[in-house]
Amino acid sequence: MQLWRSNTLNTANVLFKASRVRKDAGFSLLELMISLVLFAVVSGTVFGLLQVARQSRSVISENSGLNRNVRVALNLIGRDTYNAGYGYPLRNTVVLPDNRISTLLGIPNDFDTTRDTVAPIIAGNEVRPNTHSTVANTRTDQITFLFKDTTFNLVGTGDAAVSQPLNINAATTTSTGIDEIVPLSGSNAACRVNDIYLITGNTGSTLGVATALSGTNRVQFANGDVLGFNQTGTSGPLRQITVPASMQRVILVTYFVTADGTLTRREYANRPPVLPAFAFVDQPLVYGVENFQVQYILDDGTLTDNPSAGPNGIPGDEDDTPTNLAAVRQIRVSISVRSIERNAAGEPFKLSMTSTFSTRNLGYDAN
Repeated sequence: MQLWRSNTLNTANVLFKASRVRKDAGFSLLELMISLVLFAVVSGTVFGLLQVARQSRSVISENSGLNRNVRVALNLIGRDTYNAGYGYPLRNTVVLPDNRISTLLGIPNDFDTTRDTVAPIIAGNEVRPNTHSTVANTRTDQITFLFKDTTFNLVGTGDAAVSQPLNINAATTTSTGIDEIVPLSGSNAACRVNDIYLITGNTGSTLGVATALSGTNRVQFANGDVLGFNQTGTSGPLRQITVPASMQRVILVTYFVTADGTLTRREYANRPPVLPAFAFVDQPLVYGVENFQVQYILDDGTLTDNPSAGPNGIPGDEDDTPTNLAAVRQIRVSISVRSIERNAAGEPFKLSMTSTFSTRNLGYDAN
């Protein structure tokens, strides 16, 4: 019996020592290599998934940014398209001295020397060079809108206040050659220097830029204004307006693309007196624009790149038809953008959008 216990103890002792030997030995080289391979496979898989997620996030982020900027620009263009012609005479009855508006906007001058009519929408087809585009010699469009400023001469209180034109006396010319207008109310408090005014009477309409306020009841229009509109004296358009007459502040804006590919909204004059009397203020909207194209749908269904260019499509010659600008019923705007950021394939992100807007103040009938 004692011998059996001794043998049992010896066997347990041997097994215990063998177990300690195996524990002290650790992993074999083969086990270590298999572990490293498995770790590398798992790590590579996780890293690949992270890279795919990062690239997907970059694509979504970049496309979202481009999409958002282009949509904001289209919304602004749409808003100004809807407003075009609001409170503004239709059928091209607004006149300015010859080539004043074309010089300001950088579009081709007309072929004659007579006064120019100024429509509420002015087309500029392929007038701006674009070096950002990958296509050589790309030229982009521009478009200009005119409409009344609804913040001018508010009558009423709170939300019920409505902008009203100022009734005025006929313009006179001072001994120093400055045209002056006196409102019938006897006050010029609603007016500001460097604002654009639409002066309308029995014999038509014209645009003028206020250059000074004289006393408390006179608005002055001198030559040499920031937009080059004014032409004073008896032969000037302001003196041709007969009573009953009125004046209303108007907004003049142009959308165009700079040479480096920035879609810009430019608003002319109309700056508060405390600010410098600049000719315009530019608001950048979208960077990286490769192309900006505008098409016009007329009341007879015609689709054209320039309504006023006439049958031959060349602006500035004798077959121009500026009266067609009043027949525009819809405007189709296309914007193509190329980002400086690149995707996994090394290609730049690109986006194109097209929207169509109605010119509801130019005779568009939704029914």
